[in-house]
Amino acid sequence: MTKISNNALDDLYRSQVINTGITSDRAQIAVIKQLQHCLDVLNTQPTSTLKKWHHKRQAKRNKSSLGVYIWGPVGRGKTMLMDLFCRCLNKENYLRLHFHRFMEMIHQQLFIHSGEADPLKHIAQELSEQYDVICFDEFFVSDIGDAMLLGRLYQALFDQGTFIISTSNTEPSQLYYDGLHRDRFLPTIKLIYSRMQSIHLDSGIDHRHRTLTHQKAFFVSNKKALARIYNQLTAHHLENHTTKEVLLSNRKIRCNARQGKTIWFNFSDLCQGPRSSRDYIELASDYQHIILSEVPQFKGSKREQIKARGTEDGSGELNTTGLRNVTQNNLDDAARRFISLVDELYDCQVNLFISAHCEMKLLYQGELLSHPFKRTLSRLHEMSSAEYQKLPIELITEQMDYSASQHQRLNLVHDQG
Repeated sequence: MTKISNNALDDLYRSQVINTGITSDRAQIAVIKQLQHCLDVLNTQPTSTLKKWHHKRQAKRNKSSLGVYIWGPVGRGKTMLMDLFCRCLNKENYLRLHFHRFMEMIHQQLFIHSGEADPLKHIAQELSEQYDVICFDEFFVSDIGDAMLLGRLYQALFDQGTFIISTSNTEPSQLYYDGLHRDRFLPTIKLIYSRMQSIHLDSGIDHRHRTLTHQKAFFVSNKKALARIYNQLTAHHLENHTTKEVLLSNRKIRCNARQGKTIWFNFSDLCQGPRSSRDYIELASDYQHIILSEVPQFKGSKREQIKARGTEDGSGELNTTGLRNVTQNNLDDAARRFISLVDELYDCQVNLFISAHCEMKLLYQGELLSHPFKRTLSRLHEMSSAEYQKLPIELITEQMDYSASQHQRLNLVHDQG
């Protein structure tokens, strides 16, 4: 590790407040101090090339924290603080990924090393040799396969002396709360509490709802507005386009149009059917502007699912008294993909323009995903701002003219009423 100033993180935070206009937050400042302490500790540790030897020497007597788990409601600045932390590290010493992208990478590596005796341990060793710090943004467990992998992966990384920092909307004790066979995940929760410092970040302020310059990116049943945006971004007219498919993860997916760094999908083509986070990773890598039409309201008929809460002592035995009904919306699978899409595009600073069947705040009417969907709504709000978007000046002018005409029309209707 390169020597770091004792106040490096605090200096970066103060610059961030000045340059972005965000409100200085006492809760964030408290987390900054704790993260600076972690930097000080990391600054005294050996680099990854010596870590294996160092760990063998220190493992029995050093049981100190090997990570930080920052959790709290949406918009509290968790991602920003983690990114400031990363800026204090050498680029070659850390890996920073959105959590679902990291899990996608792990699954790919498991396939590559499938012939080995313990591929997960081998993957953890390779990661540890390459990186001193691994950062996960938006840690969230909803898949039984991922839940089973995480405990062994975390243990293997900690055994190698790797420092892990995670951000999440969920307190560790509530992770995978309604998950199938959750009892098998409880040891992972205990591991997080024992090896990571859990920090609750919540000042009561949603910084994404700070004063932003509104730049419309979310429309209600307005395909014409999307067509105007597409034509402005591409300097082409839709009727001139014949391309109707795009290749994602070696599968052909229908699109309405694409040109350069801009592509337009209907919701059903992008978020329903056999889709995975890998598709959205490719999109975020290849395009700067995504247009999405016909986004539904996520409600519909409900169906009951039996899920096991399991035993609370982590014994691994299925407690049948813990079986209970969980209400699931029949559009929850599509909603889960939509959440993944927004997360990936937001993480890569890709613009997203949407025409939906209802207002943004009414999009999700289910129960199972109500908590993670709050993050989606918060991110969609920020994505509808000039501070987030990087658009040609012609498009910004077009949006301003359109908003002015809509405002004038509403005034006329009001006057006539």
